[in-house]
Amino acid sequence: MKLSHIVYFVIGILIVTSGVAIWYFYPTPLVYTESFENDFGGWIADADVPLDPNNPGHPVDWNVSRVTPLAYSGECSMELYIDGRQDDGIVWIEKKIPAKNETQIHVTVSFEFCSEQESFNTIAEVCAYIGVSDPEVEDDFVVLGSANEVAGWKEYAHTTNLHIGSSNEVWVAIGITVRWETEMTYNIDALKVTIS
Repeated sequence: MKLSHIVYFVIGILIVTSGVAIWYFYPTPLVYTESFENDFGGWIADADVPLDPNNPGHPVDWNVSRVTPLAYSGECSMELYIDGRQDDGIVWIEKKIPAKNETQIHVTVSFEFCSEQESFNTIAEVCAYIGVSDPEVEDDFVVLGSANEVAGWKEYAHTTNLHIGSSNEVWVAIGITVRWETEMTYNIDALKVTIS
């Protein structure tokens, strides 16, 4: 066998071995999608809202529900409503997703968000959370932008790196937080979570 053939053979083996190692140690990302066509898809509604001065001892009204026909894709979307007349409150949907414990992961959540109208006023803000514990209060969330940047659908995304520790789960949440004293309704669809 010629020396050049041996060199090509060795280079070929190194390339194949490198490809297998990359595939083994860097597996394909886990991708979870939800368009709310059949149900909530395991997403749970939650809120951190103030008490209603017009109904002592009770929180202001809020609701999360599947609706038709307003949708980015398919026939359904998730509608978020909150009575923001107290100029406070946040409503969201959340989901716990399995992840390998004691690992460093990269998580991205992206989704389509619909506002009925565009406004130069910040009526509400779109917010998101990615972490290792269940979000419970407004301070847990990061703001992604104004909810009324456009009339219609707009994509929002949030990305972070996490060390999972021993919890073997990651929590993802998206929602709206009140910035203007009014009742408000927005819709979410085509939600995607990528873990790598």
